[in-house]
Amino acid sequence: MKLTAKSFMLNLEETITVGELKANLVAQVMGTKEGFDIEFMDIIDITYMGIEINGWQNWKKFREFHKEMGIDFQAHIDKKFDEIFTKEAVEEFVKKIKF
Repeated sequence: MKLTAKSFMLNLEETITVGELKANLVAQVMGTKEGFDIEFMDIIDITYMGIEINGWQNWKKFREFHKEMGIDFQAHIDKKFDEIFTKEAVEEFVKKIKF
């Protein structure tokens, strides 16, 4: 058996706050020394005003209810994800990995 390449897969998690909504964003990073891809994987541990929002269906209802009132939580979350998990920020983290 011969090792022909080294690659990695990381799950990175960051806590965000959007108004009274708090949640953890999960990003998956896959790549090699030469490059990597960042993907939005999940949003977990969601609370609104201290109340947990459990399950996909409840989160979906919550988003739809607020979107009808003009509050697009998903757009705010996507924006936060893009601000946090930048190519530069992940690149600094990846540099710490020993190949």
